[in-house]
Amino acid sequence: MENPKELRKLGGGLAGAEAPLRELLEGIALRASAAGVATVPELEEALRFVLERVCRHMNWPVGHVYVPAPDSDGELVSARIWHIEDPIAFDGFRKATENTRLDARAGVPGRVLSTGRPAWVVDASRERGCPRAAKAKEAGLKSLLAFPILAEKRTHGVLEFFSCEAMEANEELMAAMISIGAELGRAFERNRELWLRQQAAELYRSVIETSPDAIIVTDLNGVVMMSNKQAAVHYGFEDPEQLLGFSAFEFVAPEDRERAAENARRTLEEGAVRQVEYDLLRKDGTRAPVELSASVIHDPRGEPRAFIAVIRDLSQRKQSEGALRLSEEKFRTLTQMNAAATFIYKGGRLLYANAAAAEMTDYSLDELLALEPWKTVHPDFRARLRETWERALASPGRSPPRHLELKIVTKDGEERWVDYTAALVQWEGGTAVLGTSFDITERKQAEEALRHSEERYRTLFQDNPSMYFTVSSAGIVLSVNQFGCEQLGFLPEELVGKPVLDVFHQEDKTAVAAQLTACVASLGKVAHWEFRKVRKDGRVIWVKESARATAGADGEVLVLIVCEDVTERRLMEEELQKAREELEGKVERLMQQGRAYGLTFRELTVLHFVAAGRSDREIAVNLGISPLTVSKHVANVLSKMGASSRSEASARAVRESLLV
Repeated sequence: MENPKELRKLGGGLAGAEAPLRELLEGIALRASAAGVATVPELEEALRFVLERVCRHMNWPVGHVYVPAPDSDGELVSARIWHIEDPIAFDGFRKATENTRLDARAGVPGRVLSTGRPAWVVDASRERGCPRAAKAKEAGLKSLLAFPILAEKRTHGVLEFFSCEAMEANEELMAAMISIGAELGRAFERNRELWLRQQAAELYRSVIETSPDAIIVTDLNGVVMMSNKQAAVHYGFEDPEQLLGFSAFEFVAPEDRERAAENARRTLEEGAVRQVEYDLLRKDGTRAPVELSASVIHDPRGEPRAFIAVIRDLSQRKQSEGALRLSEEKFRTLTQMNAAATFIYKGGRLLYANAAAAEMTDYSLDELLALEPWKTVHPDFRARLRETWERALASPGRSPPRHLELKIVTKDGEERWVDYTAALVQWEGGTAVLGTSFDITERKQAEEALRHSEERYRTLFQDNPSMYFTVSSAGIVLSVNQFGCEQLGFLPEELVGKPVLDVFHQEDKTAVAAQLTACVASLGKVAHWEFRKVRKDGRVIWVKESARATAGADGEVLVLIVCEDVTERRLMEEELQKAREELEGKVERLMQQGRAYGLTFRELTVLHFVAAGRSDREIAVNLGISPLTVSKHVANVLSKMGASSRSEASARAVRESLLV
């Protein structure tokens, strides 16, 4: 600290300066409001504006902005945004600042970052732990004022100002800097929210345009309002724009239209329909089987405004199903007698074959006996089987292999798996091979289906990034996927076999038990609920669960539960309600003072949001009312205050202390 004789009290210099300080705050508030909906370069220009205005008001020569380091938490780096009265005189200090990173323990800006509060240093050149103290002294810089850019408990930056004279702290000026930091913080937060909305919109457009399925949006009467490229392809158009204005029902086969209209009504009532099948009618009159899932789009007030539908072409799947049914019919026909195919091989040809063998290969008996026998064996197995037969015939003491699984090829080219067994017999005065075959194609298909089923299980259950539980009707955990264990901090063996209620919050257990009981009593119906769960480490999380009870192969009822962590959403809802109640409380106290132009409680509340630069839609979300109602309130505010614009009303509210 300098000798008191060397200090000039800033408070004396600000005597009678209330009006200039107020003008400074109003000017910065308006610029910050504009910057909150601007691009990044315009936001940086707003910061330069603030530096210039504050330096001019305080008659200080240097102003600078620090921002959080993009590659490290808890550190500050120079934003390279300055107001410098004499660039040559302060060039060394500028370079030192731009090359210095500060953490929460280094320098005054670091202290401001860690505390979130402004700081005033009488002589920065003597400040302990200040990495730039020597450079500040060389430049002749003394007093330092620094304050944070704060919003939503997030520090977006630190502004610092330097004087060439040692000055005592001025509380009025520091309070004004807090207001400036808050205004800038709101601008940063609004800019960040705008960027996030733009990114979400771009992602939405990308998903719609790259979807392999047709996606259309219609009004509640079914008139197409939007469609993607794949929808145009489905319906036989060249461009999605050509679909606009058509009724979606025109593209449904006439015999399905009544059912489609009924499903539209059900979607409006229930919110969604899933996997409904229709015949699609294309522009050229051709048809295609499709599967449709649809849901309702609501406006901010929760009113239904449109339908969105995803349409999947089932042509290939239907063809495959038809082919599979045909194959199964053939299989049932060929195996209905349930007898082994039997044949005798000798001298390079078949001497005998029974009806089952002819039935298995689709040849008539005459054709089969006249056929070169290896033609019925699949090429992959032909050499092996031929070698086995010839070796057995050449060495009568060696028995042919039993239960050899191989493929055969029927007359129409179909491939089948058979379990083949052979033995040496005497036939017509010589040694021959007696072979029998059982068709095991169904078993092979079942094994392949089982393999695919296990892969689907791993994909849908174990590898799914959602929490999955299966629970018995008595509430005992039967299985839980890896993601569910990780989210709750348990090992699988710590959950399986235990009551599912063990992981729920004590206060919610009774309600959870009631929901599970009701779910078990309503087989096949999906139930939804939100409760709290307790992780192994004691942390409480909110989960949104969807559950459905079903009967297993053994008749036992089990419940499949899908869980989603909604803790962040619940906390945000609680914070929004708390902020709303706090604002309404402050507004109510302000109204009791009788200085609000006769504004109603709601109008004064809306004025606060207008002054904060919020749009009608944003205000509507915060207050739970419609944008139209907000617009009416804004018009009443301007009329009662005699203001010609939102900006004028905002500036007057700041100037006349109508904001709390």
